[in-house]
Amino acid sequence: MFLPEKDLKKIIISSLKKEEKSISGLYRMLENEGYKLHRLTLTGYLKALSDVGILKEKEIPPSKVYTTSGHYEKNIYEAVSEKCKAIEKDEKEQVRIAIYVLQKLFHRAIFLEEIKQCELKGGVDAELATDEQRMEAKKLLQKAGYRIPRNDPVYKIKEKYEEEYNTIIMNLFLEKFSAQPLVLETKQLKLIGKE
Repeated sequence: MFLPEKDLKKIIISSLKKEEKSISGLYRMLENEGYKLHRLTLTGYLKALSDVGILKEKEIPPSKVYTTSGHYEKNIYEAVSEKCKAIEKDEKEQVRIAIYVLQKLFHRAIFLEEIKQCELKGGVDAELATDEQRMEAKKLLQKAGYRIPRNDPVYKIKEKYEEEYNTIIMNLFLEKFSAQPLVLETKQLKLIGKE
């Protein structure tokens, strides 16, 4: 999205999710995407991603072939998107809920580029943020090292999606700590032991 090195990782992973590729195949794909990397730099980068478990590498002489690993850690946008899809079937509502969750989580309006990172199919049906809110959000992201496209619109949602927000945040937390098995699945409808 905004950080060049994270863009590179995301492009490589999304390409490898579709099919495994050799270093040469990845090099050509990245060149088509506008990335100018030396082949040795790419080789080192792929080796590092493999060493930390994000990619799997296998020898198919005369080259190495890479594919994604099951240990790929989603970014916040992908994680929120996955949870929005799980609780809402309507694609437009998924986008609205995602914007609400992100704006409540980050305490700011959300850029279109961030919404695109969620990879949701419904169009953006949200109110444009004010110029002041845009500048505030842009300044914060730039300070954190993110590059913001110049004319990228910023959105906010006024409606309250509190129940969806709470469900998504709770599920993200439980998933992060592999604590789902600790949750009681049934809901108690009446008080037990009262006569």
